[in-house]
Amino acid sequence: MKKILTQYLWTFLIVLILTVISISLFPEKKNRLEFIDEEIKKVQEKKKILTQKEIELEKLATEKDWEQVDKDSNK
Repeated sequence: MKKILTQYLWTFLIVLILTVISISLFPEKKNRLEFIDEEIKKVQEKKKILTQKEIELEKLATEKDWEQVDKDSNK
């Protein structure tokens, strides 16, 4: 009987330790709106840094991507 209780105790302790470790290692989920706001700020900072030529190249690349999507959707 004592051996069974000892085994249960060890099992409980191991599960408890693993639970505490997993909770401490996994990051908390960010609020989705905060995450979206941060991503918008990053994109805005990136756009501020771009030169006029880079802006034109980005616009052309985006247009080509949309043209490709239109061609694929028209098939």
